[in-house]
Amino acid sequence: MNLSSSDTEYINAPTQSKEQRFFVLLNDWTWWAWGVTAVLLTIGLLGFPVAFAAAGGLTSIQAIVMLIREKSLLALPVQIRVAYGIYLGISFLLQMRWLYWLPTVGTYALVVFGYCIMARMLSLLPWNRTEVLSLELLLRTFTSRPSLARVANSPSWGCAGGLCSIDAQVRKKSA
Repeated sequence: MNLSSSDTEYINAPTQSKEQRFFVLLNDWTWWAWGVTAVLLTIGLLGFPVAFAAAGGLTSIQAIVMLIREKSLLALPVQIRVAYGIYLGISFLLQMRWLYWLPTVGTYALVVFGYCIMARMLSLLPWNRTEVLSLELLLRTFTSRPSLARVANSPSWGCAGGLCSIDAQVRKKSA
């Protein structure tokens, strides 16, 4: 199936009557990087541990690119990749390889649905939030759907179409 450039930007784009449920960004290099990372982790789980090292290397490259682009370790796209890389590094220890299941499932959730658990967890750190930590904030952080329509309008944040922005992940507090 051949897709035109306008067709490939967003598959299953939101319509007036239906909210977007799937997140596919064929024109976004970060979406592809996360997709390749998910596949590499799957290959590693199937018994080829060199794929775990490749996933870690790809994550390191993404972190360096984001650090150069954002010019700050405090930028959320950089924080996500550094934390993800640290997690992959810990998981690489032979006794900890079972931990690879979590980033594998989480990365597929990002690539398919736009749900980034790492962005949500990092959004709770004191320097990333403006609200007081509360049960309501925790519930909102982990249960709100990603704002894929918002991301579709501004894919320039450089993180799978902008999903590394806290606003795209965590619903704002209702008034």
